[in-house]
Amino acid sequence: MSGHVPSARPAPPRDFDGIFKALLNAHPRDALQLLCGATLRDGDVITAEPTEQLRQRNRQCDNVFAIRHDDGTPTDVFQIEIQLKRTEDFQERMVSYWATLATRYRRATHRIHQVVLWPEGYGYPGRFERDQERLDYHAVNIPDDLDPDALLASPAPALALFTRKPPHDLVERVTDRIVTAEKPADKLLQTELGMLVGGALATQLVEALRRRGMNDILEQTETGREIARRNREEGRQEGRQEGRQEGREEGREEGHVDLMRAALRAAYGDITDLDELARRLADRDHSRNIARIVAGATLDDLRA
Repeated sequence: MSGHVPSARPAPPRDFDGIFKALLNAHPRDALQLLCGATLRDGDVITAEPTEQLRQRNRQCDNVFAIRHDDGTPTDVFQIEIQLKRTEDFQERMVSYWATLATRYRRATHRIHQVVLWPEGYGYPGRFERDQERLDYHAVNIPDDLDPDALLASPAPALALFTRKPPHDLVERVTDRIVTAEKPADKLLQTELGMLVGGALATQLVEALRRRGMNDILEQTETGREIARRNREEGRQEGRQEGRQEGREEGREEGHVDLMRAALRAAYGDITDLDELARRLADRDHSRNIARIVAGATLDDLRA
């Protein structure tokens, strides 16, 4: 290949920790029951607890919740970690977290539960043994361990996108739940959560939300903000040069290019001709080419 190929912008980082923490804080009762297996009663009081470790101020648990019961039984303390990949020191860190929690919460009045959520699966099985010590914790491989129908009926329907055996109409059902959510904050949170899945499903979700008039929510996501920024800039430039109507038309066309670029990046990564290919596919037949990407077309087919 000859000539200059524009370099692609790096994809925005997927903030698993931040978005899952927002989910836990927004719906602690449902999340503790659905994701952590907690048993809750009507009179239970849930509070978010400090996460900083004593004497290790640069190391923190992801989330800690205390469930206080009104019948005098010990308080349940749930430490919840969000982990994407296995690391060599992860299980040693779980031991360290347990020791700190055991020091902070008295044995006679507290029960400690450690839960690790693996959004992409393939996590450690939940048991660590070394020398004469053993630590058992609850490992939840979200793609394999959670029922998509239960997730769709919960306040976190977008988590169903992570399951390995999704229903055929999964994206539309998740979209319905997002659109009908009462609170704008829940619409945004579930959209952000759905974007974390990446790949073809994230692309389908974007398209489905756009069809349902959810551009205002999409523009608040990391991916959507970049698209909206470019659309606004292009619209202003064209408006000054050719009038307001032409500016709006060009902004829509550039929006198609940006969505195509996001779909290509999600499916194939930062390919060298990303910008050029996105513009060509958007110009030819935007909707048909989005469908081809979602269906798994090869790059050679798309470039032909």
